[in-house]
Amino acid sequence: MTKAGIMKVFISLVRKGKGSVPLAALTALVLLLSSIFELATVGTRPAELNKTILVNDQAWEASQDITTDGEDFYFSCKYGLIKTKSDFETVTVRNADAIPSAFQSLGVRHIGGISYYDGKLYCAAEDSKVFEHPYVLVFDAKTLAYTGEYYEMDASRHTKGLPWIAIDPDSGILYCSSRDRSVELMRYDLKNRCYLPSVPLVNSDPAFNLHKIQGAEIFKGTLYTAANNDGQSVAKVDLASGQAEILFNRNLFPGSEGEGLTVSVTGKGLVLHCLDMSPIFLSAYVRDYEVK
Repeated sequence: MTKAGIMKVFISLVRKGKGSVPLAALTALVLLLSSIFELATVGTRPAELNKTILVNDQAWEASQDITTDGEDFYFSCKYGLIKTKSDFETVTVRNADAIPSAFQSLGVRHIGGISYYDGKLYCAAEDSKVFEHPYVLVFDAKTLAYTGEYYEMDASRHTKGLPWIAIDPDSGILYCSSRDRSVELMRYDLKNRCYLPSVPLVNSDPAFNLHKIQGAEIFKGTLYTAANNDGQSVAKVDLASGQAEILFNRNLFPGSEGEGLTVSVTGKGLVLHCLDMSPIFLSAYVRDYEVK
């Protein structure tokens, strides 16, 4: 059974339990195990401005990617979407079964990376493990209702699905890449529904590439990416030149999964909010890092 399957079984058992005792007991166990994982990596993780832990079903609901409209935050999971306040915990809107049935009938049952743009939430969706139907589905950011708008991406370009997308708020251009060891950024014109010339990566480390990116965000001409590679790296790419560099590795506890990220401007300057799942998949963290 997969980690996601184990988590769904746990949550189902808790919801069928009597009263609040089973949930309280599970939460206590999750928090204990999570704290052990955190203590084990104190000396290897980079400095964090802050971290927020999400547990149980909320961890499941925030298990893929994160984005923001500058005030509220949005999370994706395999099937659904939630909207939260800036504390990441107060859920204000939920769409637990977000993928329309017309796409599910094609096998599209996995939401990955998400990106906020102009009052809408753009979501990468795919038929995971088959990879014949990559789509971008568009939802209303206020209600998380499906708008009826979608983009069918080129499966021949996305041979391992569509794991992440990021929309440049200045140009409206959508950026994405293939899943494994890509050395270029694909660009897609949402208005004209066509691919534009790709941006080749340029960097001083020839070993660097876009590998297993889980989520990304664009801020003032720079693409910030979060990966689930060996070090769960966070990198940046200058969109004009293609110049790329790794900012840091998250160095999470073994078995953890590095997920997506988003960017916001705070009193401390530019901050990256990076999402990850613990090895037990019953807790998730939003970790804040300063961009220097």
